[in-house]
Parts: sequence; C-alpha cells; structure tokens
Amino acid sequence: MINDEPDARDLVAIALRSFRETILPLVPAEQRFTALMIANALATAERELAAGTSAEPALAAAVGGLLGETGDLSTLAPRLCAAIGEGRFDDDEPQAALRRVLFDLTRARMAVSNPKLLAAGR
Repeated sequence: MINDEPDARDLVAIALRSFRETILPLVPAEQRFTALMIANALATAERELAAGTSAEPALAAAVGGLLGETGDLSTLAPRLCAAIGEGRFDDDEPQAALRRVLFDLTRARMAVSNPKLLAAGR
C-alpha cells in the first residue's frame, strides 16, 4: 500500500493544532477540562506515533537479558512481571539489574505520556 502524505502523525498534529487554535478558545468554561483532556489525548497520540517502535528492540533485549529469553516486549513484559512475583529478583544483584531495566522502561513510557515531567526530573 502506498502511504501518501500526510501520514497518521501529520494528521494527528493537524487535528491537535486546529483544535487548540480554533475550538479550544470557544469552549465554555464548564467544558474546558474535557476539552483540555481531548487536547492532551491528541498530544499523547502524536508523541506515540512519533516514537513508533524504535525503542522497543532495545527494551525487549534488556528485559530478555534479565529473563534469559528472547522475544518482543509485549511477550516478555508479562513474563518479567511473573518472574518478579516469583521472587527471582529479590537478591541484591538481580534487583539492581531489574531496577535499571524498570527505570529504562519507565523513561520510555514517560517520553510519550508525560515528557514535561520527564524533563523536569532530569
């Protein structure tokens, strides 16, 4: 399939800009919170589309390294949760490695969901 411009990211960016510039100023005060939630959702979708899946292979490799397995992140993440629940990371050394990986996972998610908070925490 031919992917003509604008792509999904461009369309979401256009929708967000139009919403902020044209619709948001006209929203009554009692509906402003809902309108801001819509703008925030569009901004999050835009960042998620921009991020794509570029970070996932490295994150999957890090999680896989902890587990001694290979696979994609969506397969390995539940296995990591199960391993944590089983106590596989209760000792100091594995726990330190786990914390590093969880920190990287959290940073990757924060880059999409709340980059301002991530930048403030640096």
